[in-house]
Amino acid sequence: MRSQPMPKHNFLTGHLLEMKRYMDTVPSDSTINTTIAAMAHEFPGGVFYIDLWPFTKPLLISTTPSSGYQLQQHALDKPKEISDAFWHLTGGPNLFTMPETPWKPWRTILNPAFSPAHILTLSKTIATEMQVFCEILEEKAHRGSIFQLEDLTLKLTVDVIVAVALNTRLHYQQKENALASSLRTLIEWTSFGDDLNPFTRYNPLRPLVQFYLSRKLNNLIEVEIDRQYSELLEDQSLSKETTNSKSIMYLTLQNYLNETKKSKETQRSTSKGLDRNFKNVAAAQIRLFLVAGHDTTSSTLLYCYYLLGTSPDAMRKIREEHENVFGSTDVYNAISQDATCLNRLPYTSAVIKEAGRLFPAASAMRGGVPGVSITDDDGREFPSDGCSIWVIHLLLHRNPKYWKDPHAFIPERWLIEDPKDPLHPVKGAWRPFEFGPRNCIGQSLATLEMRIALAMTIRKFDIKPAYDEWDKIHKNTRKKIVFGTRAYQVQGGGGGAHPSAGLPCEVFVRNG
Repeated sequence: MRSQPMPKHNFLTGHLLEMKRYMDTVPSDSTINTTIAAMAHEFPGGVFYIDLWPFTKPLLISTTPSSGYQLQQHALDKPKEISDAFWHLTGGPNLFTMPETPWKPWRTILNPAFSPAHILTLSKTIATEMQVFCEILEEKAHRGSIFQLEDLTLKLTVDVIVAVALNTRLHYQQKENALASSLRTLIEWTSFGDDLNPFTRYNPLRPLVQFYLSRKLNNLIEVEIDRQYSELLEDQSLSKETTNSKSIMYLTLQNYLNETKKSKETQRSTSKGLDRNFKNVAAAQIRLFLVAGHDTTSSTLLYCYYLLGTSPDAMRKIREEHENVFGSTDVYNAISQDATCLNRLPYTSAVIKEAGRLFPAASAMRGGVPGVSITDDDGREFPSDGCSIWVIHLLLHRNPKYWKDPHAFIPERWLIEDPKDPLHPVKGAWRPFEFGPRNCIGQSLATLEMRIALAMTIRKFDIKPAYDEWDKIHKNTRKKIVFGTRAYQVQGGGGGAHPSAGLPCEVFVRNG
C-alpha cells in the first residue's frame, strides 16, 4: 500500500502530521472533508489512501465518477462507525445501513410512500408549514436585527418531515416540542468517528445521553405509529378509499399489510395489534426519515438562500420564473389548488441542484472487503480490504476534470441539453443523493420541499447574508474563507455539513 498515492507517511503517526499541516490551512471549525480537499490536488488520479490510526481504519478516498460506479457493482456494507452512529440515531436496523437481504423487502414496502406522484400530493401539507416560516421571516424583518437563519430552517424542516411522515403538526417553529428537541439533541450528541479531538470523540456521557434520548424518541414515535395504524384499520373496516395525501407512515403500514396479507404476521397484527418486530423496525425507519429528512434539507436550503443572496443575476432569473408561473396568485393557494405548478420551475430546480453540487450536505462511505478494488482515472488499482471507502462529494462536485468553472455558482449548467457543451454536467459527477438502487429514497421529498420554500419566499423577502456584520459583532478578526466563501461548511451533528455560523443574515420584506 505504501507505494500507492497517499500523503507523506510517518511510521509512528501515519498521516496525522500531514493532516495537521493541511488542517492549519483551513478554518478550525471546517469539516474534515475540507481538510482532505486541501490535499487532494496532490493526487490527480482522483483516488488515494489516508491513514488516521489510531482514530479509524485507513481511508480509501475517491473523487471520481467512475469509482462511484465501481462501488455500485458490489453490495458493500457501511463501515462500523457509520452503522453504529445510525443505530444510535434510529434505534435499530434502518434502510440506510441494512445489509442487502433485509433492505430489499423494506425498500419495497416504503417505495410507494416516496414515489414522486405521492410526494406531490403532500405539497399542501408542506406549504402549510412554509406559511409559518414566512410569518416568522416577516417578524424578523420588522425587528431588523441580524440572526442565524439556520435556527429557523432546522425547525421548519423538522415540522415538515414530521407532518408528512406522521400526519401530525409539532408547531416546533413556534414553541418547544419534546419529540423535536429530543431529535435535535440526539443528533448533536452522535459521533460519526470523524472528530480527531479525543476529549470530544470519547465523551463518557455520550452513551448515557443517547440511551435516554433514544428511549424517549421511541416512546413518542410509537404513539404516532399506533395512531396511524388505528386510523388505517378504521378506514379499512368502513371500506373508505385512501386519499392521496396520506402520510408516509400510513402508506407504509398499508403496504406492509398488503405485502403480508395472507401471512400469520398480518393475522397476528390485525387481531392483537401491530406486530412487535415490524413496529420496532418501522420506528427505526421513521427515526431515519426524521433525521435525514430535515438536517440535510435545511443545509441545502440555506445554501440556496446564500447563493441567491450573493448572485443578483440568478436572483433576478428565479424571481422572473416565479412571476411567470404564479403571477399575482398567492403561492400557497396556487399549490393547494394544483400542485403540478411546482413542476414548471426548471430554473428553481437548477438552483437547488447547483447548491447541492457546491455544498453537498453529506458523502458516501462503504466498508472495503478482500477482492474489491477501486481503479482511478490513471488505471491504478487500489485494494479496499481493511479500509473504509469514502466517496467525498465535495471533492467530486468541485473537481475541475468534470466541471467547468467548478467553484462558480452557475444554475444554467443544469438546463443545458447538449452533451458537447462544456457546462453540461458529466454523468455520475453529481451525487448528493447517490446513484443506483440504494440511492436516497427521500430525494423527491427534499427537492419538492425546497421548491416550495423558494417559491413562497423569494419574491416576498430579500434574505441577505451578513457575515461581515456577524464577524464584527463577535470580534472575529481572522479571515475565514474556503473556496472563496465565508459560508464554508462546518460539522453540524448527524454527520451533515452546515453553513458556518448558521448563516447569519438580515431579512427585508420586498415592496414589489
